[in-house]
Formats: sequence, structure tokens, C-alpha cells
Amino acid sequence: MGYLRRVDSDPSKGERIDVVADSSRLGRQTDCEIVLNNGAVSREHARIIRDKDRFYIEDLNSRNGTYVNSTQVTARTLLHNSDRIRICDMEFIFFDEGSQMQTLHPDQAEVLKAASDAIMSDEDVCDDAFKIKSSISMKGGLGLSSAVLPQRASAEVKLRALIDIARNLGSDVEQVLPQLLDNLLRIFPSADTAYILLNDTQSKQLQLRAFRYRDPNSREPLRISRTILEKVIHTKNAILSDDVANDSRFDPSESIINFSISSIMAAPIMDYSQEEVLGVIQLDTRTAGKAFSLEDLDLLVSVSYQIAVTYQNALMQGVVVLEKIIERDMELANRVQRALLPTEPPIVPRYGFFDFYQPARYLGGDYYDYIPLPDGRVVLTLGDVSGKGIAASLFMSKLGVEVRAGLLFERDLCKTIKRLNNIYTDDRWENRFITFFFGVLEPDTNTVRFFNAGHVPPILCDGHGGVKTVGEDLISLPLGVDPDSEFEETMLTIEDGQTLVVISDGLTDAMNANGEYLGMNGVLDYLRHVSIIPVPDFGSNLINAVHSFAGRTPQTDDQSMLILGRRD
Repeated sequence: MGYLRRVDSDPSKGERIDVVADSSRLGRQTDCEIVLNNGAVSREHARIIRDKDRFYIEDLNSRNGTYVNSTQVTARTLLHNSDRIRICDMEFIFFDEGSQMQTLHPDQAEVLKAASDAIMSDEDVCDDAFKIKSSISMKGGLGLSSAVLPQRASAEVKLRALIDIARNLGSDVEQVLPQLLDNLLRIFPSADTAYILLNDTQSKQLQLRAFRYRDPNSREPLRISRTILEKVIHTKNAILSDDVANDSRFDPSESIINFSISSIMAAPIMDYSQEEVLGVIQLDTRTAGKAFSLEDLDLLVSVSYQIAVTYQNALMQGVVVLEKIIERDMELANRVQRALLPTEPPIVPRYGFFDFYQPARYLGGDYYDYIPLPDGRVVLTLGDVSGKGIAASLFMSKLGVEVRAGLLFERDLCKTIKRLNNIYTDDRWENRFITFFFGVLEPDTNTVRFFNAGHVPPILCDGHGGVKTVGEDLISLPLGVDPDSEFEETMLTIEDGQTLVVISDGLTDAMNANGEYLGMNGVLDYLRHVSIIPVPDFGSNLINAVHSFAGRTPQTDDQSMLILGRRD
């Protein structure tokens, strides 16, 4: 079970609040699972979610935000043992009684905050203030100085330690840290406590992420010296003091001496390049007569390299897992988006149809549709939303809904397209616009009437080398640009054997390996050599021609096409 401990200056300081439900809302509304009587708190401010053996927190669009370890919560966030949660001027420490880590006691909360808030400055630390008994540089790999270490840990001991760590560590970062400390206490029999502090990637501050007492029943307070952490961070050296009482590195105000710490070792956790410090490992002894040796420091350095690699691998695996989850969600979204497009063309005597859609990414902003009307006419639409990706795809989905809704209220195409334009000139769409082909096929008269709002002009082919673009002089502004835009209609007659091709600019913008664009001229040149063939073959051949031109050059824009042809 998890619980919160109130730690701010309110009279309720020290109060324990159990988190027992799978979903616990925090807010001032009386039906919240955790009621916070504070006027600055939103009615439903945040929620703590229990998922199996883990706890997460998310903000519920609160007015003043929710913070974990001084970082604002913008998405569901995993809670670690001893994380600090701030809601307005109320502050809590989160504890997980099921966690593998030893929990902090309420009176140790300020120590954890000091560790979390310790910002490592880039200024040089004065070496004269630090009389290091032993030090090992961690820059540049495992090249240890024999001048510093007259006696080194045996290869057998070191190998056994590294194998033990490698065998017992998992791939989950949250499991890695407690397991690391278990191994460290086994490897260093003199150690009474072990800590791992890691640099937070957002705040760039050290945060205490895990610690262990050798004695699980120990009630000794936790103390971490900011001074020694700064020394390790700035010098990138592992350091040892086996006489804390007389070591000038430790300010008596740190109260380390009062807490019976007799010997301390600390080593930086370095990244792969050996340039950046990811965190610090610290061990200390609290038993009189026990002290770390130079061999212990040598071994800690070797272990720290293994820990760094293991920790980074775990982080990378976590990223890979997250990427796979995102990829799976995007694939699902792609299938949903395609399901919003027509599954098959309409059946109209003497007419054939072809359509094509291929986003540049998983999701795209192109759109097309066939909309049969009760009187036998068929509305034909093809749009291209500015931008790509998720935002464009959502915009595209709304466009499809608005087109069909507009046709329910108004059968006049000119009034319908004006209605669409008014919808998308609203400021909430952040200056996005849509190029849009909006037409209707009237099979009884073999005519197509259409409006072109900033879109690529349609192409009319006669199957005998005659190819031309249609209605270029009547193209208006795209939808969403000007609320006062006027739209002029173009009408053409479709003769037997003729084909009308409507494409998005993703096809004309296809690029080959030489950096050359296909362009409208490239499309027209190809169509001049196409004879009268079934419309599905006509469309497939055109798509193949575009892809053949591009070769292996990646597609940079969404591609869509809608074709109709009269075949008596």
C-alpha cells in the first residue's frame, strides 16, 4: 500500500494519508478520495493511480499545476519511493510500503529535499579545502593509477563482483537501483549504508533514487554531504575518507560526525563517453573500527563502470520499450485513420473510380471521400491539411465529418464550401489551412462541377495524348485563410474515354536520388503516353510511375489521389 506524509508548515504536518484505492483523486471537492482543504487547489486537482505494484500521478488540468520533485507533471508520471509531491502550497512525500527500497522517516524529509535540490555548479571547487586521502580519476576509462593505489583488489575478487552485479541486475530501471545496492552491500562487507543519486534530466539536479541500510531495522537518520557530492561531480574522481572526524572535506554543520559515520567512499557514475556524470554512488560505515581500504576504492571504481553500463542499458531498453508502445499505438491509429476513408468506390454506370492514400508518416493530413447523394449524384472531395503527423490527421478527421454534415444541411456546393471556410478561419485552429477539391459528378449529364480552394488543379486526359489541367484561373484561397473568400465554380463535360485525375502535391513533390522533383510537368508527360484503359489500371500505373521516379528516396509528404473515368 502507498501513503502520503504531509511535510509542509501546515498544522497537519506529519499526517499520514493512505492511498488505498486504485484511483485516488486529490482535490477540494468533498467526493475526492483525498480531500485537500485549500482554496488554491482545484476541485479535482490530481489523481494517484495504482497499477499492480506501481503508483502513478497525473494532473487533472488543474489551475495551479501538480509538481513532483519540483518538476511540473504534464503526463502520467511514475512515483518513486520518497518522491516529493507539491500541490499549491501543500507538500507531501510519497511512500510505497511494498517498495524494495528502505523508506525514509518523516523527520528525514528535509534531508531528501536537500539532496534533490542540490544543483551542481560549473564553478571550480577549491582543491585546498579537500585533503583527499585517496582519489581515482574516472575520466578516460579504467586506467587506474598505481601511484595512487599501492595495493589493488585481486582480479578474482573484482571479477566475482562484476559477475555478481551482471547476473543479478534486471532490465527495468526501477528494479535495477535496489538490486545495485543489494550487490554493493554484499561486495563491501564494511559498508553499513549505500546510496545512489542520479541526475534528473529535466532539472539537472541530483536526486536520491535509492538507499539501503545493512540492518533493515535501522532507525538511523539519513545524511548526505553536498560537499562531497560536489567534489565527485566536479573532479569526476572517486574519493575515500577513512577518518571523517579529521577530514576537512566535511563541514561539521553537515552533522556527519554526530551520526557516527567513520568512513565514506563515493564514485561518479559516468556515461559511455566518460565525459558526463550521470550520478553518484556513496557508501559509508557507521560502526566503530570499520573503515574502507584503498582496495575497496579500487573495487568501487571497477563496479561503478559496470553499474554505469547496466544503468544506461536499462534506460535505453526503457526507451526502446516506450518507442515500441508508441509505434504500436501509431500503427493502430493508422488503421483507424484508413478506416475513416472510403472502403470501396461508388458504383455508377459507365464510370470507373480509383483512389490512393499514403501518408509520409504513420498518420497524415490528406483526405478524400465519395459521398453518394439521393438524386444519383456523387460528391468527390480531396483535401490536403497543412502539416503532417498527428495534428494534421486529427484535422483531417474533422474535415471529413464537417463535409458530410454540411451536405446534410445544404445541397448547394458553393454554400457548403463557404460554411467549411468559416469553420476553419476560427482562431482556435492556429492558422492551419486546407487545400481542397470539392466537386460533384452528375452521371445523367456526364458533367463534373467543382470548386478548387488552393489545391493542385485537376488533370483531364483523353487517352490519345491530350492532357490538360482544368480550372487554373478559378482557384481560390485555401480553406481557413480568409473568412471573406469567394469560390467560383468550374464545370466540364466528361466524354467517353476521358479520365479526370485529382492529386495532392505529395505526388508532384516526389523527389529522386538526384534531388530533382517530379513536378506537374512530370505527371503530365507520363499521362500523355497513357491510352484508354480501365480506370483502376490507369491509377495503379500512375502511382507506379511516381514511385519509380522517386526510387529509394524517402517520401517527404502525404500522397493521395482520386480518379474518375468515363468508359462507355
